[in-house]
Amino acid sequence: MQQIRIPGAVLAALLTISTIAMTAFSAPIPSTPTAVAAGPDWEIDFTPGPMRLYVDSIDGRLYWYFTYTVTNLTNNDLIFAPRIELFLDSGEVLRSGRGVPTRAVEQVRRLLGDPLLEDQNRIIGDLRVGRENARTGIAMWPAEDQNVTEVTLFFQGLSSDRKVVKHHGSGKDVSLYRTLRREYLVPGDPEARGSAPLALNPRANRRGPECENEFQIGGKSAGCWIYR
Repeated sequence: MQQIRIPGAVLAALLTISTIAMTAFSAPIPSTPTAVAAGPDWEIDFTPGPMRLYVDSIDGRLYWYFTYTVTNLTNNDLIFAPRIELFLDSGEVLRSGRGVPTRAVEQVRRLLGDPLLEDQNRIIGDLRVGRENARTGIAMWPAEDQNVTEVTLFFQGLSSDRKVVKHHGSGKDVSLYRTLRREYLVPGDPEARGSAPLALNPRANRRGPECENEFQIGGKSAGCWIYR
């Protein structure tokens, strides 16, 4: 049976809806959901690196990996605890680090020549004020599905901003957190393309119905700020 591929923007909207729907239901409430913005008390400066494919030299397994740098330019030290997920156009959701052996992370760290790269567990902790205290992280996921044509990165934990949404079914409050979304195109055979960085999908990362505010680098769209 042919597998159905879902455009990244459509998948993002469905996942946001499903997050709200996970709240326990009570008697239906006919009113339209309302949202209250809590306001951005802080936001971490974020510099994304490329999204690439890595082939394990020992067992030949494939992994997606993404590097980034976070800098605290606020007036107070912060606790940095990111949630980083990769969505495939097949509908599969991958949490960073799951199914990735420590050996593979160490191999990529050596490949990039950066012993300070911290994985999803080591990077959790204090993010002190100042550029001199910037931290560089790496997120990795198994790349078992080689038929993907789009992948979407969701990065949560860069801002304290959130929206409290009234669930239209139960009436209970559901918190949606400001999240950076970056959508990538995967042209051709990923394995044959090797470690060439994935290109961002320019249309999907522009401001629109599924993108409340653009994340820009050098005046160019490089992602979207959404709530989920």
